[in-house]
Amino acid sequence: MIIASPDEKQSAREDIFRKIRFYACPFAVIKAMASNKEEGGFLFVQSESTLAEMSLPIPILGNGRIMTKPRSILLHYLSLAVYDQEVCREDFELALVRNEIIEGLRICKKEVEVLLLMRFRCGHVAVGIAPMIPDYKLSKSLGMQYYTGEHDTSTVLLNIDDI
Repeated sequence: MIIASPDEKQSAREDIFRKIRFYACPFAVIKAMASNKEEGGFLFVQSESTLAEMSLPIPILGNGRIMTKPRSILLHYLSLAVYDQEVCREDFELALVRNEIIEGLRICKKEVEVLLLMRFRCGHVAVGIAPMIPDYKLSKSLGMQYYTGEHDTSTVLLNIDDI
């Protein structure tokens, strides 16, 4: 399966975020609370699967075969400083979207939206702003339950087929 048009890619990214938003938004809220509030940050969503593989409603390839590897998403919350120091140094392709991230940090409404940087194995990279669902108050409450104390983590791994 190949996703070629910009509209198909956008639709696939939106579908993926729709699947993970109840985990991703609480994670982003809690990590934002713990980070430098002045600088802000964003959610880095990456996968070892291609955008096309991740967009499949069920893990069956176009040839009818079941996918043998799990389709997973790895979530990180990054500040711009960490992005510059650690991510851009290692991956020049991600450095190419730095201006889009800066603009997103400027216009993103912190308690209603989440800024996303998405990267997939096929090389597809995108920056966008998505609505925060669940809302900020519920995301904060869920984030406190799921991502603090003994469950405090810097990354979250989500298996799409288990969600």
